[in-house]
Amino acid sequence: MGKQQKKKRKKSSSAEEGPLYCTVCRQTWFGGRGHVHGVRHQARLGALLGRFALKVEEARKTLTEVKVEKYDFTRHEENFWCHCCNGDAKKHITNESLAVLYGGLLEHFASLEHLKQTNKFWWEHKADKKLKEKFLLSGDVYEKFKIAVAKAVENYEEKEDEYIKQEAEYIREVDRRRQEVVQAAFEVGFTWMSLNSIHGNGCNLLQLIYKLHNDSVRSKLGT
Repeated sequence: MGKQQKKKRKKSSSAEEGPLYCTVCRQTWFGGRGHVHGVRHQARLGALLGRFALKVEEARKTLTEVKVEKYDFTRHEENFWCHCCNGDAKKHITNESLAVLYGGLLEHFASLEHLKQTNKFWWEHKADKKLKEKFLLSGDVYEKFKIAVAKAVENYEEKEDEYIKQEAEYIREVDRRRQEVVQAAFEVGFTWMSLNSIHGNGCNLLQLIYKLHNDSVRSKLGT
């Protein structure tokens, strides 16, 4: 087969491919898949994977230091965009009581579907093969992460139980002090009434002291 025939076949195959939308360049190309080898495409691909890698590296830190927080709808229902799968995925794992930070992202990266789509993405866009492992999570690593999550959740719940006990004790203490204040106010009012009674009878200071002392003794003796 001659060179001219080969060129004709390449041209015809490119024409048969038709328009192609590139998710990296966000642009439709009419020259077939050849543009993925171009400088412009590779530059954009490198920048995209660089930004994506920063998010992944932040998530990977939690593999060895699992972070569990109290659930907050405004923060923990966030999604992230997976460029390899060209779709949304949960960023965190929640049960509407607590949240495991980046649990959703790591679970997604360990899935077979993500592996399949990542391989496809790398092939379609001719990405650097050395970078692929950064965006994948092996089954063994993910299983270790799940064990760490179970322990972290258990520790979190123990701390929450202790916090609830402390709060309950604080509420009881506040209520006890409130009752003491009410009782003291009642006793002061009663003493004031007694003083008015004494003053009205014209007793002197010594008599007042004796009366207060006697009243205290009777109170202690329960008479």
